[in-house]
Amino acid sequence: MKNIFALIFMALLINNTVNAQQDVKTDSIKHYQLEDIEIKSPKYNRNIFNIPAAATMVPERLIENNGVEDLTGVSAIVPNFFMPDYGSKLTSPVYIRGVGNRINTPSVGLYVDGIPYFEKAAFNFDFFDIQQIEVLRGPQGTLYGRNAMGGLINIISRQPNDERQTEISTGYGNYNQLNAQISHNQPISKSFAVLGNLGIRHNDGFFTNQYNNKKADELNSYSGRLKLLFTPGDRFKATGNVQYEDSRQSGYPYAIYNDETNEISEVNYNRESGYDRKLLSSGLNLAYAADNFQIRAVSSFQSVNDGQGIDQDFSASDRYFVTQDQDIDMFSQEINIQSYENETYEWLFGAFAFHQGLDKEVHMEMGEDQLASMPFTEYSYTKYYDNSNSGLAFFHQSTLKFGAFSLTAGIRADYEKATLDYVYDRSLNGNLKNEEAFESDMDFFEILPKLAVKYSISEYLVPYATIAKGYNSGGFNSTFEREEDRSFDPEQSWNYEAGIKTKWLKQRIYANLALFYIDWDNQQIYQTVPSGTGSMLTNAGKSESKGVEFEIKALPVQNLETWLAFGYNDAKFVEYEKNENEIYNGNYLPYVPRFSFNMGGNYTIAVNSGWLEQIRLHLTYNGFGKHYWKETNIAYQDYYGLLNSRISFDTKNIQLSFWGKNILDAEYNSFYFQAVGNSYAQAGKPATMGVNVKVNF
Repeated sequence: MKNIFALIFMALLINNTVNAQQDVKTDSIKHYQLEDIEIKSPKYNRNIFNIPAAATMVPERLIENNGVEDLTGVSAIVPNFFMPDYGSKLTSPVYIRGVGNRINTPSVGLYVDGIPYFEKAAFNFDFFDIQQIEVLRGPQGTLYGRNAMGGLINIISRQPNDERQTEISTGYGNYNQLNAQISHNQPISKSFAVLGNLGIRHNDGFFTNQYNNKKADELNSYSGRLKLLFTPGDRFKATGNVQYEDSRQSGYPYAIYNDETNEISEVNYNRESGYDRKLLSSGLNLAYAADNFQIRAVSSFQSVNDGQGIDQDFSASDRYFVTQDQDIDMFSQEINIQSYENETYEWLFGAFAFHQGLDKEVHMEMGEDQLASMPFTEYSYTKYYDNSNSGLAFFHQSTLKFGAFSLTAGIRADYEKATLDYVYDRSLNGNLKNEEAFESDMDFFEILPKLAVKYSISEYLVPYATIAKGYNSGGFNSTFEREEDRSFDPEQSWNYEAGIKTKWLKQRIYANLALFYIDWDNQQIYQTVPSGTGSMLTNAGKSESKGVEFEIKALPVQNLETWLAFGYNDAKFVEYEKNENEIYNGNYLPYVPRFSFNMGGNYTIAVNSGWLEQIRLHLTYNGFGKHYWKETNIAYQDYYGLLNSRISFDTKNIQLSFWGKNILDAEYNSFYFQAVGNSYAQAGKPATMGVNVKVNF
């Protein structure tokens, strides 16, 4: 049934697209067109045609139609954006154009309602009430600084307004998937409004642990958000928000993987594992509009309190079990002053400061099966990390306009200081001994320049070119066994990009093309520690990434929206000699698909009966090219594609939707790593389907 529905709908799209060609050429009366694409990130806040960079904006309807529940779902929509499913919310590696980090600080920036998210354990949060997602590819360090080497993700949720409104949404799917959300906007006065949201997510898990016949990846997550809007006059605006999420996951659905045959076995391990996280994010945005400029101040605080228990060997044998508890607090403050958009000269000045503190405790116990081959009867260790990072930056950007030509130049001076207090205690046969303790600190300073040119041949045709320096600071590894592995160095890149943005046929077609080349030094690379019971970062010598991105969106006839987004990424090590026996020059970078694409369409059928207004059909196909899991380029995931669908029946206040993800049940692996001498992988989620009801009043 699910395959028949998909084929029927695809045929419907093709038929309407073919018929549309004549309609577009001959019908000059109709005035339907695609809506403008506006990037609302405060430092841009303009039409995408006025930004000399490759950018993708995902509107609310596509977030809903694609069933994007968290950041991993963005991989299916944005070209050269890849976020593998780690199996829990602890680590959320994001890669844009091959730039990304498996562990430690991310190389891709994330802002949610103006609040910076610096910690990877905070990236994977539940989406609800999201209005749009913006992805700017290429370094954004000049304006956004830390962690924006690969690009920037800007997430904007619904804002308070002067209209009283309530929305309730609930959904159910196979594997006992449950989603429920309620949102209420309440104007208090002409100048004050409040918006509150509550959400819950649950599923029983998608994979069964053969050892105990229980699901290995059950999820329970509870979220809430409160937003305040205060506008006492035309010039001043204040918004405050607090978001909290309590997430509890079983985990992990990992199984032993054969590197030679690229085959995965069944999940089968003896120690129940899991990850619990409490995430609090809050921010205050103040904006004042003067006659010729505007001033913004953004203050934020974020707290992550989490705990993990994990069967380190993921086997039926009782070998290693590791627990990790960490408390992370992050404060940031930014102030900037910016001119308004005008026809001659635009400028921005700003300052940014932050402090992030991390207290972490890692405890490892050796199990009975492993002890049986050892000359002792008990072995465990505990490692304590007190890590802090503080930074200060000043930045500026100017844009000169000479008619249709514009020149943008920016610069950022960025300083960071990292400290680590470390204690290592070991217990052998009940005797506790301090093995190591030290205090260390590191300083980093970098100047980040940017230069961009844009020439508006017309409002429908805009070529551009950009050169920018990318940078991600160094730091301390959270796991290490040798003195030389305590820390890793900064990574730098020079990024060259040229592209063109176009509109055709009275704004019925948008098309964007971008070519890029990244020259990369000291790339931070994920490695397993020598014993295999942890991971760390080291630096590769030199790498490069080059490729192309193409996006086209068309409205061939009224009520039919079609699109294709394609990205090709050739990312390789140029010079990387780990040691005399491990030389990876010319190998592909891990976790970077050679290509990815998304194609599909939305078709709206106007009914306008007494009880039904319209029917909306959505179908999309996502393809991911071959990518390697390690720098050895032995283990890999071959090409796979995912077909997703949604059909919605809309009345004035009620929407009933039926959805399916991976409806052809494609088999693939979504994650891979090595530990304690073995390779492990996580299978991708199977076919899922369900129903959702949304009510507005």
